[in-house]
Amino acid sequence: MNKDGMKGIVTIACLVLLASCAKEERTLTQKEIKAKADSIIATKVPSLEEQAAIDLDARMSIEVKAKTDSIVNAYLQKQDSLTPSVNER
Repeated sequence: MNKDGMKGIVTIACLVLLASCAKEERTLTQKEIKAKADSIIATKVPSLEEQAAIDLDARMSIEVKAKTDSIVNAYLQKQDSLTPSVNER
């Protein structure tokens, strides 16, 4: 591409950029903000709840097993300490 073609592309890009900046932004009303927030929440919450349930299931299986093993080991140690050994009889 020659220099004139490149200048033309740059000029067009600058004009498009300036035209897009010229648009006046309007502020949202409280009602519009609440409506947008409610819409976002309504779409995001179900997927977040689904992911939370998956994470809970994964963690429960890991944590419950560790707690159960700990309780069983403590119970067995207690039983061993209460049972006299063969040498003590």
